[in-house]
Amino acid sequence: MTTFRAGFALPLEELRDEFDRLWTSLTAAPPLHGWGVRPEGVFPAVNVRETADAVSVEAELPGLDAGDVEISVTGEELLLRGSRPQTEPAATGNGEAAEAAKVVWHRRERGTGGFERRIPLPVAVDPAGVEARLVDGVLLITCPKAAEAKPHRVEVRSA
Repeated sequence: MTTFRAGFALPLEELRDEFDRLWTSLTAAPPLHGWGVRPEGVFPAVNVRETADAVSVEAELPGLDAGDVEISVTGEELLLRGSRPQTEPAATGNGEAAEAAKVVWHRRERGTGGFERRIPLPVAVDPAGVEARLVDGVLLITCPKAAEAKPHRVEVRSA
């Protein structure tokens, strides 16, 4: 036998079910790039990992040279600052310069211009020992931990 619900409670129950589904989808698996942030809105994309001796930061910087990036470390924060130049179609002659000026973009997801990204570090680091290498568009920054942030082994003596 089929049962039917009637009255004003039905719309409220449906609304509650919708909220439950929404809440479950928001808390079950957060997106890779954060809540409500599109991948092209977070630049550069970074990975941060910690070992016993250092904190390493990898940043994706395609198309940039070492001179395009500035790095500074203050306390437990790393600052990446720089600029991505705007790339336009290259003209090779025969009136192509005029043709390049008529370019219509259909999709432009790679941003250009200045950027700044502050990355909180999990521990204090030694700013004097920070090293950075840019290889094939990936910036690898190695931040040695400050002496007070490294684990210290304590010898236990018997009385």
